[in-house]
Amino acid sequence: MTFVPARPFVFAAYLVSLAIYRLYCSPIAQFPGPKLAALSRWYEFYHEVALRGQFTFHIAELHRKYGPIVRINPQELHASDSEFWDTLYGPGRVDKYDDCSNRLNIPRSIFSTADYNLHVLRKAPLLPLFSKKRIADFQPVIREKLDILCTKIDGYVASGRPWAINRALTAFSGDVITTYVFSESYQHLESPDFNETFHEPFMATSEVGHVALQFKWLYPLMNALPAWLVLKMQPQIFLVLQLGKDSIPTDFDAKLKAILSGTAKENPDHPTILYELVRGDLPPQEKQIDRLNEEAQLLVAAGLTPSSWAMSVAALHIVRSRHIYEQLRAGRGPVAAEQGHGPVVLPVRQGQQVMSGREPRDSRDPAVPGDFVPQTNASDVALAHDFFLPSARLDSKGVRVTVKEAEK
Repeated sequence: MTFVPARPFVFAAYLVSLAIYRLYCSPIAQFPGPKLAALSRWYEFYHEVALRGQFTFHIAELHRKYGPIVRINPQELHASDSEFWDTLYGPGRVDKYDDCSNRLNIPRSIFSTADYNLHVLRKAPLLPLFSKKRIADFQPVIREKLDILCTKIDGYVASGRPWAINRALTAFSGDVITTYVFSESYQHLESPDFNETFHEPFMATSEVGHVALQFKWLYPLMNALPAWLVLKMQPQIFLVLQLGKDSIPTDFDAKLKAILSGTAKENPDHPTILYELVRGDLPPQEKQIDRLNEEAQLLVAAGLTPSSWAMSVAALHIVRSRHIYEQLRAGRGPVAAEQGHGPVVLPVRQGQQVMSGREPRDSRDPAVPGDFVPQTNASDVALAHDFFLPSARLDSKGVRVTVKEAEK
């Protein structure tokens, strides 16, 4: 008598029963959406990983086909009805979806904290640090970084060489937020052609996050492997893992060790986030270096990427729109009108004014304003890939311009 191994049949029976459950018995089985999405997360994997950040756009297509609430994978629904927002996220305890907690390799940051009470505990000491008063107190640092940026632009005016506004703004945002987080910057504004920024490691983190969302074992496995092997296997993941290491170019660990040991000197002229957290009322386990490292990564990424992206998009459209461009150079238009909103608005608006060719009011007299001539088009800022962080087309050379001396 021939015995057929039972394991293949057991596995096949499991897959059939799982498919029946997901299609017909799941609590969200009645919601519309593609059957493949209901059956397996491989549907999401295809659009997020294989097509590189296209699931956001595909979800929009699904809403047009199926309506305001769509099933996008076996466990999740996606809602596009803004009136449903208050119902979905109303008052009371709301825990974060645990499956999304470690897509960025910072599981102990406030962003990744799934438990509501723990999230409240970790968020509380950060809230006062981003009040209008605290940001107003930080104005001298922002203006100092703008002066450095203006000096670099002076050099491009003199040489006539093209340069990338988006990299300049990434360096500017990075130097501002790292000064606020650590009390000192990485001086990315002073690097040649703004080559040294956090853009590459943060974008790598963002893209690899789509893979980590599907395979929970990815980061634990990569963290356990030697760094040289990870670099050889997957350079992008190597960049992600290096963000939290005591190494160049980030060395977040080294800065934290100096703060915790008292060997680093706090700048008395402005508040510093990590010093405030260390002195605050958080429990001792919340002040461990590994957790603070992850919080620092989050704060730098959140302070750098959205602001530099927004300013880059604005800068391109400003230099390509002669009407807006001339208004800003003449000191008219929405920027001039909004200066009355006070010091909180002013530095951000000044950053846009510098990029659009208008001299900041409270800076020395640089070679800017000049005539900004775009060497690029809207495809260099149009959202083409959603890697959690926004990305233009992957072969973009950035928002490149040349700057000529303004006519007297």
